[in-house]
Amino acid sequence: MASEAINQQAPTPQPRPSLTLINSPRVISYENYECFIGISTNVADLKNFIGVQASQMHPVLLIGERGLRQEQVARVLHQASAHWAQPFFAVNAHGLSSDAFHNLLFGPQGMIETVKNGTIYINELTSLPLLLQQRFAVYLEEQRWHERGGQTLRQRLVFASEWNPADRTAENRIAYGLVEMLRPFSFTIKPLRERSEDIPYLARLLAARLAQRLNKGAHELTPEALHALTEYHWENNIDELETVLEGTIGGVPPQHIDESVLPSRIRYAHLKSIPPEGVDLPQIVDDFERNLIATALRQSGGSQTKASKLLGLRVQTLNMKLKRYADQLRPLL
Repeated sequence: MASEAINQQAPTPQPRPSLTLINSPRVISYENYECFIGISTNVADLKNFIGVQASQMHPVLLIGERGLRQEQVARVLHQASAHWAQPFFAVNAHGLSSDAFHNLLFGPQGMIETVKNGTIYINELTSLPLLLQQRFAVYLEEQRWHERGGQTLRQRLVFASEWNPADRTAENRIAYGLVEMLRPFSFTIKPLRERSEDIPYLARLLAARLAQRLNKGAHELTPEALHALTEYHWENNIDELETVLEGTIGGVPPQHIDESVLPSRIRYAHLKSIPPEGVDLPQIVDDFERNLIATALRQSGGSQTKASKLLGLRVQTLNMKLKRYADQLRPLL
């Protein structure tokens, strides 16, 4: 049965297309990639981290919440390296069974055996089955000994984890061992709410790109709109910011985007007085409830049982609310 599952679910790996590089010699313009936009020290440190790691072939661990474009960081790291012409593979840990994932990476014709000097990006390292985590730990230790023996590493592994495994030692000691091995080559990308100074720069860049992509003409964000976006608690970070701006720009003609056309959950996130035109209370309550549920799911690692305890709800009640907000909360389940 296991071999049948592998045959059915393990796809033939295909490399992602290379990123476009600017000028010559190979200079990458960080301004083209949302993950590097902003003025915070965290963004500056990330650029420095890429600059250092690009000249090496060590495995890398990117720690950060969903929606921070970790795969984009991995792609830039690959393109900035001397092996930029080699394949870049992105593997979704959630899209394959344990057997299929193992076969895809460690099988006789898997990526570990066949990818030469390229990059393999693997998301959600700590959510992998323990057997696969152990297999990666063994493989990384083998790589370390090969390097000490003067042998060239054959590929770079870039892992991403939404949770810092060092904070979850009691739950997953293998993941803790992995992160200790990767700690010298790890970087924590802070969520937008911890570097709000980056949000205006991101919002302007995304708005310009979306207006061009949607063929909508110029849309400029007013200071009031930028202030509302900066004050909002972005659960899904850059991805959520882009989704909000896409919906806003798609629904209005070319104009200055002011606070009034933003979703109610953003306009009224820090409401101190009711505006003269009034508010849509049911919509505000729905938005607030949905955001609380999203926060609880994120904090509990997607566990509905733990999330229901955090929210003071029965699991059955939470399930009913999840069905109500299915479209918005599906990425967290």
